[in-house]
Amino acid sequence: MLSTYLSYQLITRDMPRAMDRVEREPMVDRETKYYLENISKVKTIDEFVKDDRLFRYAMKAHGLEDMTYAKAFMVKALKEGVRDPDSFANKLQDKRYAEFVTTYNFERYGEKATTYNRVQHDAPTNFASNVVIGTLDGGFGFVEDEVGYYVSNISNVKSIDDLMADSRLLYVAMGAFGLDSTLETPERIREMLEGGVADPDSPANKLADKRYANFVAAFDFAAHGDATTARDVVQNAPKQFVFATGLAVVKPSAEFVKAETDYYKANIGKVKSIDDLLGNQRLLRIAMSAYGLNADTEEPRQIRAMLTGGVSDPDSPANKLEDKSYANFVAAFNFAEHGAGTTTRDAVQKDTLKLYAVKTESGLVASSKYFIDVETSYYLSKVGDIQSIDDLMADKRLLNFALTAYGLDPSLEPPARIRQMLEGGIADPKSPANQLTDKAYVAFVTAFNFAEYGEATTTRTPAQLPSIDKFLRQTLEQNAGKENEGVRLALYFERKASTLTNFYEILADPALAKVVRTALSLPDSFASADIDRQVKLFEEKLDIEDFTDPARLEKFLTRFTSLWEINNPTAPAQAQISVLFSQPVEFGISTDALFAIQSMRR
Repeated sequence: MLSTYLSYQLITRDMPRAMDRVEREPMVDRETKYYLENISKVKTIDEFVKDDRLFRYAMKAHGLEDMTYAKAFMVKALKEGVRDPDSFANKLQDKRYAEFVTTYNFERYGEKATTYNRVQHDAPTNFASNVVIGTLDGGFGFVEDEVGYYVSNISNVKSIDDLMADSRLLYVAMGAFGLDSTLETPERIREMLEGGVADPDSPANKLADKRYANFVAAFDFAAHGDATTARDVVQNAPKQFVFATGLAVVKPSAEFVKAETDYYKANIGKVKSIDDLLGNQRLLRIAMSAYGLNADTEEPRQIRAMLTGGVSDPDSPANKLEDKSYANFVAAFNFAEHGAGTTTRDAVQKDTLKLYAVKTESGLVASSKYFIDVETSYYLSKVGDIQSIDDLMADKRLLNFALTAYGLDPSLEPPARIRQMLEGGIADPKSPANQLTDKAYVAFVTAFNFAEYGEATTTRTPAQLPSIDKFLRQTLEQNAGKENEGVRLALYFERKASTLTNFYEILADPALAKVVRTALSLPDSFASADIDRQVKLFEEKLDIEDFTDPARLEKFLTRFTSLWEINNPTAPAQAQISVLFSQPVEFGISTDALFAIQSMRR
């Protein structure tokens, strides 16, 4: 019989081959096929636990085979999920339960739990959230209304008086530079604007806080007069305003904008009446968004009333509104005055598209449900074909969607930086993503983890292939233990090593602790010593970070298997492994689980 060291090396030196042998075992092959054929059909917790073969397979995959009988216990864990730190699974010291619930996360994903893929499910949800959820009391709808109003009306401002007279425009203008017009006195604002910034001693320049100087430099009526609001810095203020509110500025993809613009050009000339315009939601959406209006949230009868009333009469519905967005829209699409020739005018053919271009460039139509639906459909239709970092980087539209979904602004992220983050992965605490204070990149790389999952990244389903891999690995270790207890210990330690962060975790698991004591030539009696004393000795002899370094881990386990062989010479009759694994974290029933089961019976 081979020694402990050689047996362990034969398995680990060609782990894929070893796993393949396990996979071809008749029982394993039969149960795995059944699992794959049926797990995606499971939509509820009850369906899951009632299918004994599926449930038993899943439990063994997570090292919980001995707990398969405790279905009420597991149902409670599954129902409470893992999002709440005080949930049942999270409160158990044995973390296998939290890992199991994370894999079969019915509490969070409902009927998608068994088909959930982070890239395919989380990214679209995050994208929509980042587009439409704001941090202001009024939410994104408020922000969208204000920036829409600004885009439609700022060009009408020709003086300081005009700006001061419109509180909504002033709010956005100052908000873009980090100032709140509602907290400033009109006298102070006027003083700053009239002083300009040409003079180093002007009121704005004399302030240590340069926000006012930046605001006045943009709205410098003293220097630019009535042409001030035509300048790019003023026209682009909405984008800065959206940033200041804490929202992601989502600029629609070039493909989306081109498709909408081309559609508008090809079809707007066919519109001869209000009915025609209202009958084409896509054209109406483009036209209205150019003037700061959202066709998806406006009532059709309201739109019709505005268009029918025109703008010739000062008392028309559009003119009576304080917000002039509708008046500007109706002035362009003035069917009341121009009839069937309305859509041949420059106001419709050219000016509307110019305004639409400004809005899309600033990301101000991104909250449109239509935009979200179009981009999400594109993403879902393509992401399953992405098998590498190169594939992801090559599809700019899909990449922009993915970055936005995780709170990153595509316009600010250089390709080289994105690639560096993806290639570094997140397994190493010192990887580029993990080194950043802002954890948005960690979330992005966690989803698109090509460094760990390779070409399976975008199709990987935790409840399917990862569970099968875990089942095969558990079976491999069990098979090895039947021949040599030391080999199973070494394989188990090798699997758990990368997750260890301190020696207390090792002492909490008798199997892991046994490996360390053996490698340090400590007697079994040392296990009864004070916990802190044990940890102190371990820390003096070992560096916990060595277990995350493959080369150092291999050296450590070579020492363990060699010493194990000396203490336990290989022989046909092996000691019963159940003695060692009676109450470890990974094997058997943990103490806290037993207490929990007992309390459930009362």
